[in-house]
Amino acid sequence: MRWLEWAARGTTAAFPTREGGVSTPPFDSLDLGLSVGDDPAAVLENRRRFWGALGQSPARVVVPGQVHGTELAWVSDAEAGRGAGDRESVLHDRDGLLTLTPGLGLVVSYADCVPVVLVASGPQGPALATVHAGWRGMLAGVVGKAAAELATRGRLEAAVIGPSIGPCCFSVDEALRGRFAARFPGSAEAGTVDLWACARQELEAAGLPPEAVTATGLCTSCAPRFFSHRRDRGATGRHLAVAWLQTS
Repeated sequence: MRWLEWAARGTTAAFPTREGGVSTPPFDSLDLGLSVGDDPAAVLENRRRFWGALGQSPARVVVPGQVHGTELAWVSDAEAGRGAGDRESVLHDRDGLLTLTPGLGLVVSYADCVPVVLVASGPQGPALATVHAGWRGMLAGVVGKAAAELATRGRLEAAVIGPSIGPCCFSVDEALRGRFAARFPGSAEAGTVDLWACARQELEAAGLPPEAVTATGLCTSCAPRFFSHRRDRGATGRHLAVAWLQTS
């Protein structure tokens, strides 16, 4: 099992590859998504392995039910465990989670969409946000909305843009390219859009300096070690990125 790990300002985030699980093709092998048609028993075993490798308990994570929107939710111990082992208890209709609670894992599901993790510091201690931004959510401003909400609890300190579809592979029609060009100047070339640049623009507009924003620069569509909805024409698994505030 492998993952990319990012740490900043008392926050840790992990972005897994698809290696190290038990799911069979086309979900091979570390499919962490319960809504893509994979065997639920395999997905739960994959989640057990992933949480264990990170030293996380499923009772201490929160999984949102994402809808490509802009709705956010502050969560705490009261929401711990929601969505960790089933689809029914997810925090429905949310594409971003925020917390002040140390040790509580905030989850983002993706297989091309952009996972973003942000951290702020304030009088109540560090604050954390995780965001799911597909192209619809990006255009609607979910990254900027999460950054603005997190900034109500302190000063924005750092952010990371996780593995997701890159400008090399995110081809769009002219109408959609024009919408991105108007909303995020410089992000759209002939027939393609750079979602990483869009996320960076939103984060910098919220007050983060360029050096405080880390981009992994890894395209899920290019790299076979990642699931990609577009590359695999929908028949693929899902990653769950998880981030948490350190307890010490």
